[in-house]
Amino acid sequence: MTKTVAEEIRELGNRLAQINPENEAQPVDDYELGDHGSELDIDDEGDGNSFTQKTMYDQLGKVLDSQGNPTPVTAVTTDDGKQLKVTPQQAKTLRMFCTTDKVKPNVRLAFIKDIQNSAGLSDFLDINDYDEMANLYVSKYLG
Repeated sequence: MTKTVAEEIRELGNRLAQINPENEAQPVDDYELGDHGSELDIDDEGDGNSFTQKTMYDQLGKVLDSQGNPTPVTAVTTDDGKQLKVTPQQAKTLRMFCTTDKVKPNVRLAFIKDIQNSAGLSDFLDINDYDEMANLYVSKYLG
């Protein structure tokens, strides 16, 4: 379960109060923030709706984390319900594209949304070479 920003602030304040008991006169609240910043608690899809599957970034991470396991994760599930095979190298490259600071946030967001569905992801999974994947990324999102 993901905590909201306000919940994390309250939790941190309560932990600080335990460390420094003389400041314990009042319970920690949301520092009079109210709902200010609550827009940060909404998923980054822009319209506030969640993806139907785990984010592709997280699924690709499981592919990488399971390397060396007796039964490694070798596939991801897109929001349109298709399971696609992913190699660890492809997973590493796609995750890098999701987090690069070399492009504007709206470009990263467009890529993240696109690979959440099979149509956008399969274009990249048809390629095994990093340079070719990078060229496809550039042509689709920067070209």
